Amino acid sequence: MDISQKEREIRNLIHHELKTPLVPILGYCEMLLNPKFGAINSDQKEAIEDIHSNVTQLKDLLTEILNQEKQSGELFQILPRRVKTPLVSVLGYCEMLLNPKFGSLDSDQKDAVNEIQQNSIKANSLIHDFLNAQELERGTMKYLLENIDVDDFIKQEIETLALLMTAKKIEFTQSIESGLQIKADRSKLEEILTNLVENAVAFIPETGGKIQIIGKTQDGFVQFSVEDNGAGIPKDYMDKLFKKFYQMDTSHTRKHSGSGLGLTICKGYVEGMGGKISVESEEGKGTTFSLTVPKAE
Repeated sequence: MDISQKEREIRNLIHHELKTPLVPILGYCEMLLNPKFGAINSDQKEAIEDIHSNVTQLKDLLTEILNQEKQSGELFQILPRRVKTPLVSVLGYCEMLLNPKFGSLDSDQKDAVNEIQQNSIKANSLIHDFLNAQELERGTMKYLLENIDVDDFIKQEIETLALLMTAKKIEFTQSIESGLQIKADRSKLEEILTNLVENAVAFIPETGGKIQIIGKTQDGFVQFSVEDNGAGIPKDYMDKLFKKFYQMDTSHTRKHSGSGLGLTICKGYVEGMGGKISVESEEGKGTTFSLTVPKAE
């Protein structure tokens, strides 16, 4: 059975985008294994060789997927396990290598292992995005709807994002109407708001950055907005923001890392929960993303 055009696009995107974090991992492994870069013990050497082997296998797997002209839908059922398994191993090895009990590393070696770890996390995040986009495209995404107290939810979300805000010295404020109750999938709503805030952080000024989260009743729904004073979005890009897979060729997106599927996924999640998402922006002044979710019954 031929795979659909959209699934083929997803497969091609997986192969293309994962090259970005995987290639540096192999480079850092080769650097660490070079005696000129510094001495390592036998256990460290074995761990680094295993990382190199796992990532090489993953690259080969992605090439195999790309080269298949025909494939049944089973590909998209086995892909998560086959791709995630080597990355889980790589992240485990990184934790071991960074543990002093496993052996000492000098500062350059630690930096190299940290780069391997960060690129592995990025690759894992990319896979997560691609698989969610595929589920949304096929209409197989599941939602666990529950009644949620907005005050408690926002409080927990802010605690999760606090470290990011503090590190970037962002002025963060919130304006949440009291007593709001919604019916939504908690984990997906968390992912939506986290994605919108992280996008805002990526585009706000290095100094004087401001982000505000607003929650209020709007036409029988609860509306959440994430406002920032960042670079804004060009007018000719606005109507394409939520377009499936458009993001791959835009310098506006390319300036910052990520699959570029975040907003596509956010839109799918919001609509899957019975709401809508929109954006208002002015170049040089900032952007506001707004989404609605149903009130609790």
